[in-house]
Amino acid sequence: METTPSIALILPSQQTVFARAAEAVRLGFFAAHEAARGMAAIQVMELDDDAAQLQAAIGGAHERGVKVVVGPLLRSEVNAVFDGNYAVVPLVALNYPDRGASAPPTMIALGLSAEAEAQYVVRVALSEFVGLRRSPSAAPRFVVVAGPGPLERRVAQAYVSALRAGGEVPTVVDVAAEGGDRLAKLLDPSRHEAVFLALDAGAAALLRARIPRPIPIFGTSLLNPGAGAAAPEATALAHDLDGIRFVDMPWLVGADATAGAGGTRPATPLPAELARLYALGADAYLVAQRWSAGETRFTIEGMTGRLTVDRGAGPRVERTPAAAIYRNGAIEREEIGR
Repeated sequence: METTPSIALILPSQQTVFARAAEAVRLGFFAAHEAARGMAAIQVMELDDDAAQLQAAIGGAHERGVKVVVGPLLRSEVNAVFDGNYAVVPLVALNYPDRGASAPPTMIALGLSAEAEAQYVVRVALSEFVGLRRSPSAAPRFVVVAGPGPLERRVAQAYVSALRAGGEVPTVVDVAAEGGDRLAKLLDPSRHEAVFLALDAGAAALLRARIPRPIPIFGTSLLNPGAGAAAPEATALAHDLDGIRFVDMPWLVGADATAGAGGTRPATPLPAELARLYALGADAYLVAQRWSAGETRFTIEGMTGRLTVDRGAGPRVERTPAAAIYRNGAIEREEIGR
């Protein structure tokens, strides 16, 4: 007798450009299922980026009595679920929709947003290190350094938006257009209280020497190039990045790269980008178990960070990453901001 799957995992087809990302999510999902000794049957459904296929897949899962759908992964498909009201069963999307305030009550969304990391970095910097403005002076006290790529520009804009929300108007330096020389001439420890980097680790390492030591430097997970604190990619740049604080997934900044609750490390090492998607898959399993059981408000210490679900406040699963610093040629975890 065939068992009706209790969980449907919807991922991009192996024929799409997202095949490697989908496989990393699948590996993490099944690893968490095995670690939890889960008895639920899981059906993996591979789809092209097609709204009609997606609607049919979710509708079919509902007809078969599936308890929870996890996915889709692509933002375009998550938007389709939101706009088409496809979430006829409890659903955990693996990306954030562009709109979310009126999402179906059966839907929550878990994702890895670089912009959300940047906003969190600003909050931590203001609360733990720099403090609120002490005088009404309008002179900018923060500098945002933006890289040339689309992701770096989105991160830079998130910094700027978060700082402006706190009453600050930062100076923005585009390193692609202006280079490190302007940054070195601009920065003044007597006026500037922090620098926010929207750069990857390699670009940041080249600019680190241009930033005076008394000025604190902050960044996102872009500054961690390896899949673990001891990864060769991270240790190779650690001395050049000395003193820079950033946030990332807990298991990627711990000395032994230990996983969060319910998570296990990949059986074989993965590149940093895929390692993060693996962790997303692992955490999605944990969230789906609680969501399908009818819980609407809970917290999980996961591989990607502390995950907070409060469906009454909105569909977004809030992720609080771990804080870390490059110090003495290594990445060290800091217990702050949580």
